[in-house]
Amino acid sequence: MIVKVGHHLLEAYPVENYVYEVSYCGRKEFYQDAWDAFQSPLYAKDVLNATITKIPVRPISEKRIKDRLLYQKSNSKDWDPSAVKEFKQSRLYLFRLCLRKIGLPLLIMLYVTVWIGLAIFK
Repeated sequence: MIVKVGHHLLEAYPVENYVYEVSYCGRKEFYQDAWDAFQSPLYAKDVLNATITKIPVRPISEKRIKDRLLYQKSNSKDWDPSAVKEFKQSRLYLFRLCLRKIGLPLLIMLYVTVWIGLAIFK
């Protein structure tokens, strides 16, 4: 596709927000275009058993790329591993885990049932 930018004519290619994964017999290959995924040698080996998965990706900004390169050059870490360990060892971790597994409505229903039971059998 030809795009006019100012006084210049440039070639532009559409960029999708997806990556295509071709998998067959435990091997995986990744392609940026669906056409390339269907023409891959891994998919051509066995069309019936090979699978193509469309994976959505989020594009990264130019500023984030520059920041990441600066972090890599200065050998500093982008995240703090000790913060993750502190979150998992907090006192409310089991309560948060319970909320995620059981769900808030079930927990509220259990709470109300306990209070009604205590009020009746008091």
